[in-house]
Amino acid sequence: MSVQREAYAQARSALLGQITRVLQNDERFVAAWLGGSFGRGEQTWLSDLDLYVVVADAFSASLCATPWQTGAKTTAERLALFQQFGTPGLIFERNTHANQMGGILTNVVYQESAQSVDWMLIPQAKAYREYPSLLLFDKVGLPEPPTPEPESLEQRIERASTQVGFFWIIACGCARALVANKLPLFYFSLLDLERALGEVRAARRGEQAPYLKSSNQPIYSTAKQCAAILLALCDEMESMMPGVVHLGGYVPASPRSLIEMRLSLLSSEE
Repeated sequence: MSVQREAYAQARSALLGQITRVLQNDERFVAAWLGGSFGRGEQTWLSDLDLYVVVADAFSASLCATPWQTGAKTTAERLALFQQFGTPGLIFERNTHANQMGGILTNVVYQESAQSVDWMLIPQAKAYREYPSLLLFDKVGLPEPPTPEPESLEQRIERASTQVGFFWIIACGCARALVANKLPLFYFSLLDLERALGEVRAARRGEQAPYLKSSNQPIYSTAKQCAAILLALCDEMESMMPGVVHLGGYVPASPRSLIEMRLSLLSSEE
C-alpha cells in the first residue's frame, strides 16, 4: 500500500475511533454499528463508513426528524452532531427505507480528509441489531431482528422467473452497448446481470441472495473480450433455467440466440 493510501486508511480509523468515543459518551445515543463492507468484513483501504446510530427515545423525534424526502441539506441539530468530527464539505440527505427500521440517512463527506460517513440515525423504538454488522457499542441490549416470514414456493417461483427475464433483457442491452462501442455502459450493466444470477440461485434454494456491491468481472478494453464475459454469464444463466422450470417457473424460449445475433454485428464493424 502506498504512503498516501495508508495515510487515508489511518485517517479513517482515527475518525471512526473519535466518532465511537463521542457517541458512546453522549446520552442521546444508545448503540451504534457499522454495516456495509465493514459489517461484512470485506472493507478495503478505500471503504466508506456506513454508520448506524440508535437514538434514545427522548431525543429521536428531533434528531430523526424528516422535514424533507431528499435534500442537499440537513437540520441544525444533525449538522451540530456531524460537525463534531470535522467540517462537512458535502451533505446529502434521504428519508430512507433502506432497512426495515426506517430512519434518516445523511451522506457526509468531510472537508479535511475527504472521508465519507453515511450516517443512519434510527429511533430506539424501532431499532434492532442488524446482521452482518460490526458492533461499536450497545448500552441497552438491542433486540434481535424479527424473524422474517418464510418465502412461499409461489414467491420463490415468481422471484426466480422474474430475475431470469430481467437478466436476458439487460443482457440484450449489454450486447447493444458493445456494438455501439459504449464500454462504460456495458460495465455499468454487468452488476445487474450478476445480481440477477444471484437472485435466481438463491430463489431455487429458498434463500436470500447475498449482497453484491460491485461486479466481479475483469476490466477489458476490447469489445470481443467483453463479449466473452457476457457469453460466460449467459452460460451460467442457461445452466440454471431448467431448474427454474422444474421448480414450476417460466423462462424465455431461446434468449441466447438474441444475444448472439446482436453480438454478431461486432465482426461486421471490424
